[in-house]
Parts: sequence; structure tokens; C-alpha cells
Amino acid sequence: MEDELELLGAMFSSDEDELVVERPTGGGATISVRLRPSSGGEQRRRLMEATLALELSQAYPESAAVCRLSRSRGMVGDEEAALLAALTALAAEAASSGEPCVYALVEAAIEKLTELNAGGDCPICRDDLFPRGTAPPPPTYVSACFHSFHCPLCCRRAELPVG
Repeated sequence: MEDELELLGAMFSSDEDELVVERPTGGGATISVRLRPSSGGEQRRRLMEATLALELSQAYPESAAVCRLSRSRGMVGDEEAALLAALTALAAEAASSGEPCVYALVEAAIEKLTELNAGGDCPICRDDLFPRGTAPPPPTYVSACFHSFHCPLCCRRAELPVG
């Protein structure tokens, strides 16, 4: 576990609350990592984020890490559930072979978040936000909580003029 924590410490800043490690006196650890999609450094292209908490028991890595998501922004419920299910399955698979998996879980979460960030569905109409082959893509509104909507739908919902 120490090698994994050292690697995460090199990847994420504890100064900006990107990485928090808690070690209870009974052993094990709880690791919280603030996840953001890979966006090539473009802040405006980051439409999602979440905090991944991994609870590791004293028996880790033979015992699966317990995965939880909190403070998610920009994901609809089924996207968050799919991300959590994928991470839980990966943790169980690693535990069955006794392999450490903290780094793999963080990397898998970032990869999935990057996939989701590249498109996704409008929560109102459930159509693709950025359909392929559409030039230019339809205008999209990103709220303060990072949820993205087709602009005409938001304006209609809020009874604002479109355009």
C-alpha cells in the first residue's frame, strides 16, 4: 500500500485537496482523490468531476477496496452508477488475485470520466450533446454544477428567448 500511496502523492496535490489519505488507528486507509477528465489542459473542456473514496481494510489487497463517489458534478445518475459499478468490479477482480489496485482504480476512473466528458446525453432530451457528423455542434449550456444541456431546451424550460 505504501508504494501506491507514494505514487498517488506524486500524481495529485494534497495542497489543493486533490488527495486526502486518512489512516485510522486500527489499520487500513481511506484514500480520497478528486478526479477530473483528461482534457489536454483545456479547463473549459472539463465538464465533469467527482471525488473517488477508496476504503482499504487491513486485509488489503486480498480484500477488495470499497469504492464510493461523492461531490460528482456533470454526471447524470446512470453515468455515475456505471462508473461506480466498473470500479467495484475492478476492485473485486484485483482482490481475487491479491493484487494492489489503488492506482489502477484511479486511472480507470479518470479514463471513464474522460470518455463521459467527451460527449454524453442531454439530461432533458437524452439525445447526444455533441453528435458526430454535425457541423457545427448544437449550442450547449454548461451550468455551475457542470451539467450540460442543449441551449434551446434550457431556454424553453426557463421560458427564455432562444438565440
